[in-house]
Amino acid sequence: MLYQALHDIAVRRPDARAVTTTDGTSLSYTELVELVDRTAAGLRGHGIGAGAVVACSLHNSIGYLALILAVARTGARYVPLMSNFDAADTATALRLTEPRLIVADHDRAFPDGSPPVAALDDLTCAAPAPRAPGEQHSGIFRALWTSGSTGFPKQMVWRQDRFLRERRRWLADTQITAADVFFCRHTLDVAHATDLHVFAALLSGAELVLADPHAGPDVLLRQIEEHGATAMSALPRHYEEYARAAADGPAPDLSRLRRPLCGGAYLSAAQMSDAAEVLGIHIRQIYGSTEFGLALGNMADVLQAGLGMFPVEGVDTRLEPLSPDRPDLGELVLSSDCTSEGYVGSDEANARTFRGDEFWTGDVAQRQADGSLRILGRVTEILAAADGPLSAPALDEEIAAQCPVLESVALPARPGAYGNEVLLAVRPDPARSGNEVRKSVEAVLRAHGLAGTVRLTDDIPHTPVGKPDKPLLRKRWEAEAAPGENTADGSGTEESHA
Repeated sequence: MLYQALHDIAVRRPDARAVTTTDGTSLSYTELVELVDRTAAGLRGHGIGAGAVVACSLHNSIGYLALILAVARTGARYVPLMSNFDAADTATALRLTEPRLIVADHDRAFPDGSPPVAALDDLTCAAPAPRAPGEQHSGIFRALWTSGSTGFPKQMVWRQDRFLRERRRWLADTQITAADVFFCRHTLDVAHATDLHVFAALLSGAELVLADPHAGPDVLLRQIEEHGATAMSALPRHYEEYARAAADGPAPDLSRLRRPLCGGAYLSAAQMSDAAEVLGIHIRQIYGSTEFGLALGNMADVLQAGLGMFPVEGVDTRLEPLSPDRPDLGELVLSSDCTSEGYVGSDEANARTFRGDEFWTGDVAQRQADGSLRILGRVTEILAAADGPLSAPALDEEIAAQCPVLESVALPARPGAYGNEVLLAVRPDPARSGNEVRKSVEAVLRAHGLAGTVRLTDDIPHTPVGKPDKPLLRKRWEAEAAPGENTADGSGTEESHA
């Protein structure tokens, strides 16, 4: 399936550049297929075939990309051991997935009883085996982890046939072509990198540029320009970083960037405006999930502040109203004929999310007059403000626009209870006094009739894909904050109550 799709493109475009790294390494489509074939032979040499599980502990590289495709060719499945997993998380991941082999490119401690570890470079040195007649695999080829932004990361699995159909449908919807150049700054461990960059580029015959996820925004911005990137997906805070880097240096020429994508669930009007004014680009909103795929998008070349998104062809949508008198506002429910197989070992999550043919997103959306949908936030993050339902992300957006803060993360005090109490972690502007920051934030809360605790901190954790790690933040809050007391704990954190 996926391998055959890559092979077909290599036949049509043998010398076209398939993948480039920002340090100068490059492979054509023919060369990439050859590397995949050698890696697949290396896997088979370790007994990996259809149905086997391969765990990965790898940094971004062309070799990692080839391994993913080699796993697809052999009919096996891969599962990343993510860089933020501690020893307990790693042990849990190995227990849940039962891999036959771990592929690594750096030293990492694994628990006793783990499967054998193979070096990635050794796999790629094997002599490629000829393709067997009719060699096709349509079953499960990967087990990824959700971002963990709503709890401990859950494992979910995709079949090759459904994934390939879903990707091709989205590529047609976004009008991606072989002339595009995809710039990827994300770790290959997550769907943000593979689905929105790797497979988007390779399944369309375009070029993929792999950047260092740890490079600074000024470096990445320069590389986007140098490589003539036409498409990329980045998080809202990444666009903020690019805008700050551009404001501090020469203005970049991003005129070729025709598809600057960003998740519409977390993108603010201010971030869109800054991107337009400073970077000269109109961010295109998209919406989807690791377990469903891409569901909504808006490819209009306009400032999209206040605009909604439209369903991808083949995706059906409806709203489950939060209130009988607001049919235009409710939980977004999706359906499609090509989604993932759901969560592994999490019956509760499957029962909540996958209901018959429907996928319950857990996000609140509002249907606009033109039929588009605006994502307002998680169902568990809706606050009972005096002026009506208010999502925690919308509150964060307002605070970011009105207050001297660099980042704001609002946590409902009782998730899902639809109350007016909020826990607010704020990273203040270092040029302003803590008292000034706190008063301005508390004024926003009072204006909405909200009560809560404001915590100024220089350390807001993020998941590997860059979203605020709200479960970890809540755990830290519970462990460090003393209820009913103002604190200054020596770690750059101050707390007050509004």
